[in-house]
Amino acid sequence: MSKAPVVTGISPIEGVPGTKVIIRGENFGNRPEDLIGLTICGVDCLMTAEWKTSNKIIARNVAGNGKGDIIVTTVQGSRGTSTVQFKGYQETMGLLKESAVWVDETIFLNMAFGRKRPMSPTSALQEDPLGLSVEGNDRKVLNEDLEEMFPGCSGDLSSTKFNPEWFLLENHYSTSYDDLRAGLAYLRRKVETQKMGQISFLKTNVGSVLEQLDTLLELKCKFESDIQEYGRNITQVLEKSIIECKEEADKLFEDVLQRKDRADGTRNALNVLHRFRFLLYLPVNIERHIQRGDYDVVINDYARAKSLFGDTQVPLFRRFYNEVEKRIDDLRGVLGEQLTRMPSSLEHQKKIIRNLHHLETPGDPAWQCLTAQHEYILHLLISVRDNHLNREMADHDLGSGGGKMGGGVGGSRHSTPAAKYNKIMMSSVGEWQANAPVRVLWVEEACEVLSTNFPDMWKLSQAYFGGELLPPSAQVDHLKHPRCKEMILELLHVFSGLMRGAIMPHSLDPVGANFRNYHVWPEASPDQITPWLPQVLRHVRGCYSTLLTQDLPNDALDVVKDLILDLRVHCLMSLFQQTVEHVRSLHTREKWNLEVDDENGGCTQLPHICENVIVECAQLVRETVLESGPRETPLLDHPTVHRDIITLIHNVIVAFAQSLEKLSQVSLHDPDEDDSDCNISENAPGVEAQLLITLSNCAFMRRTILPRLSDSLVRASYPPEAVKEAVEQASGTYTELQDRLFEAYLEERVDPIIGMIERSMYLGQYDWGKVEHPPSDVRTYVKEILINITHVHAEVVGVWPGLVGGLVGRVVEGVGEEMSRLITCVSHWSPAGALQAHIDLDALTSVLRNHMSQAASASFHEAREILPKLAAADERYVLLHFFKLFPSTPQHIITVLSSINTSNAIRKQFTLKGQLTFKKPSHP
Repeated sequence: MSKAPVVTGISPIEGVPGTKVIIRGENFGNRPEDLIGLTICGVDCLMTAEWKTSNKIIARNVAGNGKGDIIVTTVQGSRGTSTVQFKGYQETMGLLKESAVWVDETIFLNMAFGRKRPMSPTSALQEDPLGLSVEGNDRKVLNEDLEEMFPGCSGDLSSTKFNPEWFLLENHYSTSYDDLRAGLAYLRRKVETQKMGQISFLKTNVGSVLEQLDTLLELKCKFESDIQEYGRNITQVLEKSIIECKEEADKLFEDVLQRKDRADGTRNALNVLHRFRFLLYLPVNIERHIQRGDYDVVINDYARAKSLFGDTQVPLFRRFYNEVEKRIDDLRGVLGEQLTRMPSSLEHQKKIIRNLHHLETPGDPAWQCLTAQHEYILHLLISVRDNHLNREMADHDLGSGGGKMGGGVGGSRHSTPAAKYNKIMMSSVGEWQANAPVRVLWVEEACEVLSTNFPDMWKLSQAYFGGELLPPSAQVDHLKHPRCKEMILELLHVFSGLMRGAIMPHSLDPVGANFRNYHVWPEASPDQITPWLPQVLRHVRGCYSTLLTQDLPNDALDVVKDLILDLRVHCLMSLFQQTVEHVRSLHTREKWNLEVDDENGGCTQLPHICENVIVECAQLVRETVLESGPRETPLLDHPTVHRDIITLIHNVIVAFAQSLEKLSQVSLHDPDEDDSDCNISENAPGVEAQLLITLSNCAFMRRTILPRLSDSLVRASYPPEAVKEAVEQASGTYTELQDRLFEAYLEERVDPIIGMIERSMYLGQYDWGKVEHPPSDVRTYVKEILINITHVHAEVVGVWPGLVGGLVGRVVEGVGEEMSRLITCVSHWSPAGALQAHIDLDALTSVLRNHMSQAASASFHEAREILPKLAAADERYVLLHFFKLFPSTPQHIITVLSSINTSNAIRKQFTLKGQLTFKKPSHP
C-alpha cells in the first residue's frame, strides 16, 4: 500500500458545469489504470478524467453546485484528501447560448407562451419577475454571506434549489416595502396572462400541429409496408449473395493447388525420411517412452536432439524439432501434474523435481510442489471437516443431536464424568467408533492428517532452502522464505481454528476474518462432548508431539501450544461443570435410609456419594489436564486458571448445597400438584422428617465431608491455598443453608403446635370468667402442648441429638409467646379460672424448664404477671394440686417454688424439713 492521494492545487478555482479543471497534487498513481475514482463537489467525474502524470489530472466539472473538495481515489492509496476546494455555480442560460449540460428550457417556453409575437433571442434572457427596476440598487449582499445563510440554495430562477429570500437580498436589497408589494401584484397579473396565452397559442397553430401528426402517421405506414415486403433484415439477402460469389471463386483453383502440394510433400518426405530418421521418429518414440514411464530415456534423447537440431534453420527440421518440443512440453505437463498430485511420497516428489530441472522446465518446480502440498493439506483438513459436518448435520436433523450416545457412554443417567471416561478407555475400537460423537471422530482424523502430511511438507521446505532441490547454477531465493513461513503458519492456524470451531467455538475471535468459516458446527449438548474431551486432548497432544520432532520454529509451535492450553482449560471447565450438574441432580437419588452415628449424628448416603463424585472428578482432571506434556505450560501457573480453580472447586462443593435445597423444596411441594418430576422415593418419611434429615445431611457435609474433601484435593496436587479458600467459601454457603433449613423445619413444626393452643384452650366455648368449680387437673390443651413438644423432641433425637436444644428451645419460645398473647386477650377472670390458669402455666414451666430460654422465660413470666393475684389459700391449693400431679424430689420442689409466683410465707411452709412426705415417682 502506498500513500493516499493528496490534491494541493486546481486551476481554475470555480466554474460552470463543463469547465476544464487542471488538478495537481501527489500520489495519483503510476499509470492511467491506477485512477479508479474522481469526485468534484461530491459529483463523480471519473468519465471526464484524463490521467497525465502521478502529479497531474485533467477533468471537467459535471454538475457540482457550491464549494466542495476534489477527491482522488487510486488502487494503491485508496481514497485521498484535498487541501483546496472548487466552487461550482449555475450560469444563466439563454435559448441560443451553448451549454455543456442539460438546461431546463420550460421556463423560457412558458415565458414565450401567450405573447402575440415570435420570441427574440434577447427576450429569452431573464428579466426581473417583479417588474421593478434594479437601477440604484448598488448595495448587495455578498455571495459568501448568502451561502452561509441559505446553505444548498440558490437565487437563480431556473434552479431547482431556488430560494426567494436569496433572490430578494441579491437583487432588491434596497427596494422599499411598497415597491415590493407592487411587484408582487405585477407578478400575479403576469402569471394569469401566461396561463391564458398558452391556450391562445394552441388555437393559433392548430393547423401545423395536425400536419405534423399526419406526417408521422404516413411514415409509420411506409415503414410497416417495407417490413412486410422485405422482412426486418433487409440487407440479409445482399450479404448472402456476396458470400456465395466468394465460395464459387475459391472452388475454381482449389483442386489444382491441392494436387500440387500433395506431390511436393510426398517427394520431400521420401528424400529426408531415411537420412534423418532419428529426428523424424523422435516424437513417436518420446510418446512411447512416456507411456512406459521411461523418463530418463526421454531426457537423454531430448538432450541429443537439442544439441543437433536446436539451432537449425531448415523448416522441416524445425517443424519436427517443434514437435519434439511439444512432446517435451507434454512431458513437463505430465511431470508437473504428478508433482502436484497428492498424496505422494517425499522421495517421489524429489525425483520428479530433478527430472523437471533436467528438462529445463521454466519456473520453480520445487516451489510449486511446496505450494501444492500446502493447498492439499488445507483442502484435506477442510474436506474432512465438511464430510463429518454433513454427517453430524444429518444426525442432527434426525434428532440424535450429532452423536450416537444412546446405550453407549452417555446411556446411564447417573454416570459421573469420570465413570464415562473410564468406560471410553476400556471400550474396544469398534465400540469407540460406534459411540464417539462425529466431531470427536473428526478430531482424530484431522490430527492424523496433519501428523502424516505436515512432516513431508516441512522436510521439503528444508531441502528447498538448503539448495538440494535446485539446479547447480541456480541460487536459493531467500525472498520466498517469508512466504514459506506464512504457509506453515497458515496450516497450523487453520488446524487450530477448525479444532476450536468444533470443540470450543467460544474461543474463536468473533471479529476474526475466518470466524464464519470455523463457526459452522451445530450446537452440541455438553453431556455428549464433555466425556470425550480428555480423548480429544490426547489426540491433539499426539499431533503436537509429532510436530516437536520436526524442529519447527517457536512461533509455529506456539499455535498448537496455545490450542492445547485452551483445550486443557476448556476440558477443566467442562469436566467440573458437568460434575456440578451431576452433583446438583443427586437429590433424585435420595433413598432416606438414615445411618445414625453417636459422634456425628444421623445422615443418609447422599453426602458420601457427593464426596466420591467430587474426588473422582478431581483425580480425572489431575491425570488428564493438570499434568503437563512436553514443552507445555503448567496449567496451575497461569493466573487466570488459578483463580478459576478456586471458583470451580467452590461451585462443585456448593452444588450439593443446591441439591439439598432443592430436596427441601421438593419435600415442601404441594401434594395436589403434579410430582412426576420430583422423583420422591416410595420409602420417603413425612415432610418434617425429610427436612430434619436434610438439615442433618447439610450439617454432616459441613462438619465432616468438607475437611475430608480439602485433604483429598490437596493430596491430588491442587493448590492448598486455592482449596482452602474455596472450602471456606463453601462452608459459609452450607451454614446459610443450614439456617434456612432450620427455619423451614421450625415453620413446619411450630406453626401447627401454636395454632392448636387457642383452639384447644377454648374448646367447648370455655370462658375463663365463668369457671365456678375449683380445678382438679391441668387442662387438655396443656397436655396436647406437652405431647407435641415430646414428639418433636423424639423426632430430633432420632436424627441428630445435637439439634435438640436449639429446635425444642425455639418451639418452647413460640408456646410462651402464644400463651402470653392468649392470656393478655382475656378480659374477665373468675377466681376458679385464674386458679386454673396458674396451674396450667406452672405445669408448663415445670416440665419445659430444661429447654427454657430467656425469651421463653420472659414470655411465661409476662403471662403470669397478667393473671390476677392469688390469695394465700389459693397459692397453697395450687401447690398441693401441683405436687399431686407432678411428684418430685425435695430439690425439685425448691426449684419449682422459686420459679412460680408464690409468697415467701407459703414458700417457707412448704420447705420446712420433715413436713412433707414425698411419693416416689412411678416413672422417670
